[in-house]
Amino acid sequence: MEARHVPAGIRIFIGIGIFVLVIFLLHPSSPVGLTGYVFWSKTAGYFNNPDIEGFTGVSLLIICPCITLIIYRITINLIKRHLSASV
Repeated sequence: MEARHVPAGIRIFIGIGIFVLVIFLLHPSSPVGLTGYVFWSKTAGYFNNPDIEGFTGVSLLIICPCITLIIYRITINLIKRHLSASV
């Protein structure tokens, strides 16, 4: 039985969709609540960074692609497994 592959266009669409969802889920809302502010200020304090907004942006630039790659790989493997099983 031959393994079927997911087309490149579908992969790109899935990757962009996952990245956008991760950004929306992890990005703090505009009026940051007290718990969100306390979390980011304590986290920035661990790294001796007084600029909380800059720290939040940089940390999201690092965290979001990492989470996106993990979810992307899992999603593509599940789709491949489903396509191969249907043949």
